[in-house]
Amino acid sequence: MDSKIFKYGKYCVSLALAGILLYFCFRGIEWAQFASALKECSWSLIALSMCAGILAFVVRGLRWRMLLEPIDPQTRRMDTYDAVTIGNVSNFLFPFLGEFVRCAIISADSKTAPGDKKRLSYDKALGTIALERVLDLGSVAFFMLVLLIFKWSEFGAFFRDNILLPLQARFQSWVLWAALATVIAAAAGILTAIVKLKDRVGLCAKLYSLVKGLLTGFSSIFRMKRSWAFIILTLMIWGMYWLQIILLSKAFPATLTCDFSATDALFIMLAGSLASFVPVPGGIGAYHYLVATALTALYGLPWATGIIFATLSHESQAVTMLLTGAASAIRQSILRNRE
Repeated sequence: MDSKIFKYGKYCVSLALAGILLYFCFRGIEWAQFASALKECSWSLIALSMCAGILAFVVRGLRWRMLLEPIDPQTRRMDTYDAVTIGNVSNFLFPFLGEFVRCAIISADSKTAPGDKKRLSYDKALGTIALERVLDLGSVAFFMLVLLIFKWSEFGAFFRDNILLPLQARFQSWVLWAALATVIAAAAGILTAIVKLKDRVGLCAKLYSLVKGLLTGFSSIFRMKRSWAFIILTLMIWGMYWLQIILLSKAFPATLTCDFSATDALFIMLAGSLASFVPVPGGIGAYHYLVATALTALYGLPWATGIIFATLSHESQAVTMLLTGAASAIRQSILRNRE
């Protein structure tokens, strides 16, 4: 009972945070202007941007399969794709839920027949997804660094004032550093206790097995074949995200009036991608705020225009996720019924 209350409590807090962000983003918006701007958009280009999103899901599934292959060589491409798309939909229900749903789907699909032992355990699959999250964060940081090195005159002030200085202010607090040190010390102590007591305490044995599985999944990148292909797939994923913003900028009349280039689209993509690390369902609110802030600060667009563009971008992605996730859920259901 207590665990259910805690789970629903976290969900309510997450929804409340998303609601607060949406309120501050959309307050003062004239809905007639909002509707008029949407009517002026090129929906054929928006449809193409959604196709680019689908391709990103396909490539993400292929890249994830490369991490899973050293653990389970029989992992199927369609299963990783289905897990990715269903996981995307799950993130709209609760932040980061999709990662756990992906593990459940792919580990269940690793059984040859009902009753067989899984070739790919849940904890190992979770380790590969944790690795993916680290790689995604590293990719955003790398692309942002490269962009700032060559385009500091254009984006440096925005990055300094809206990202770097707020982070610096947070990390100057001794309370944060004390909390971080406490968490690290506690984690180290718990891990040490688990290792020492794994042969004497049943719970420690289970936790040791869990940690071992996570590390096995996380380290799969060192046993992966064709590392060059993994890098290419990673570049393709971010290339599809970039293409989505480029197409949307061409579909949205207001961005054409401010000389919006492919480089600008890259910066907006990177700014918006930071929303995936904010604990709100599907990046709702956080994405709108980050993208609208970047558009208004860099190009002098009205806040309402920035919000309209952010909404168009986010909701077209959301529709793409819902459609592909629903199709994958139907396919997985059919496969389960055949077994």
